[in-house]
Amino acid sequence: MTTDRKSPTIRTSRTNVQVLAWCSANALITTVHHVYGAVIYGTPGRYHAVLAAALLLALDVAAYAWARRPAGDDAVARVAWWIHWSVSLVGFVLSFGLFEGLYTHVLSPLLQGGYVTPGQPFDLFFEATGVLHVLPAAVTALLLVRLLRERGQAVTA
Repeated sequence: MTTDRKSPTIRTSRTNVQVLAWCSANALITTVHHVYGAVIYGTPGRYHAVLAAALLLALDVAAYAWARRPAGDDAVARVAWWIHWSVSLVGFVLSFGLFEGLYTHVLSPLLQGGYVTPGQPFDLFFEATGVLHVLPAAVTALLLVRLLRERGQAVTA
């Protein structure tokens, strides 16, 4: 782990960048999935997820950038880092990964008897991109745990 700032209390690592990369992948999957769904099912309400993903990603990147600023208050940088961590967890792991991916596109269809139900259209690409949310969310979750460990080691060092 390297120190990006003059103060030893704020440390960042390559793991932070990996978190942002996987969150970006999830935002991209969300965009493709919801735009495609809005078009094929004629449900423009799905576009709201694209806006949510873009805003969450912008907040995540801005918070991380603020945490890395070379000058400024260490307390503000710590808060910014926790915002980065929390947005990654709540927005991309829990909301898009667990709810949108795992619950909506894996568990719910299985609990309802399968993906093909009479009277409802089925689209393989739509369902596959829905399930795909789980992958970047799972990787992000593992990276967030690693970040907590790195942060704990940095504080005790």
